Order: sequence, then structure tokens, then C-alpha cells
Amino acid sequence: MFTFLLIVHALLALLLILVVIIQPGQSEGGVAMMGGTATGSAFGAETGAVLTKTTAVLGALFLLNSLLLSVVGSKYLGQSSVVEKVKVEKRAK
Repeated sequence: MFTFLLIVHALLALLLILVVIIQPGQSEGGVAMMGGTATGSAFGAETGAVLTKTTAVLGALFLLNSLLLSVVGSKYLGQSSVVEKVKVEKRAK
């Protein structure tokens, strides 16, 4: 389960980066990396609204998956943290 969530997390991160990169800037019509073409003419007139909604959904899924990774990871890794380990080591000295 933990490995599956890590893979999903990586895919969500890549998709989120891709969607943000292809969105047009506020002052420009398109992305310079994409040959300078206007996003509206390349992908359709309603691309801005679709990309904004897609970014919001991917961002929400990314945050939800982060929380799930935290919960599952604490059980998977034995509920220990680096801070707790340092405290234990200091007490032992």
C-alpha cells in the first residue's frame, strides 16, 4: 500500500507540474517553451478554465495523497521519527 501511494504521489506531482507549465501566463498568450504559440488557439478557447480546474483537482489529490502517505507511512515505518531517535540517543549518553 505504501509503495502504491508513493507511485501515485510521484505521478500526481508530474501531472501537476505539466499542467502548470502548459498554462498561459498573465501577460503572455502561451508558453515560450511550447514554441510561443497562443494556448487558446492551440488547445481551444476554453483551455484556461479547464486547466485551472485541472490544477485545482490535481492539487487537492496531491494534498490528500500526502496525508494518506503520512498516516500509512507512520504505520509502515513503525511510528518512529528522526526527532524521537535523537532524543533517545541523547538520553542513552
